[in-house]
Amino acid sequence: MSFEKKLQKYKTYENLNDLDRLREEFRKKLDKVPPTMEYLRNLILDAKLLFRIVTDKDFELKREAREDFIGALWYFIDSKDSIPDWLPMIGYWDDYRLIKYVKEKHKEEIERYFEETKFFIANYF
Repeated sequence: MSFEKKLQKYKTYENLNDLDRLREEFRKKLDKVPPTMEYLRNLILDAKLLFRIVTDKDFELKREAREDFIGALWYFIDSKDSIPDWLPMIGYWDDYRLIKYVKEKHKEEIERYFEETKFFIANYF
């Protein structure tokens, strides 16, 4: 399944409009991800970055980027996605690749965020 199809599945009306639930579920998920390998540490930082941007009330994120960021975060939160998260070594690989895809797709929006907000966020929180 393509990255775009995976994102589409998670971009439901409810998911796009309930940032309080996203915030709660995202924090729970972060507590479960073991930062044992480099790709997992990068996944955590990248997910935090998307979360920080999408929840920043002072930044006007373009609609498509907003939807993709939220879809990618819900995909990350779902432990039963394409590769179940409980599988040792590879369980988060699909999450990592999808979030990396979204970051690359919306690279200009991420750069604009840092330019406009002047934030340096070491851990993206």
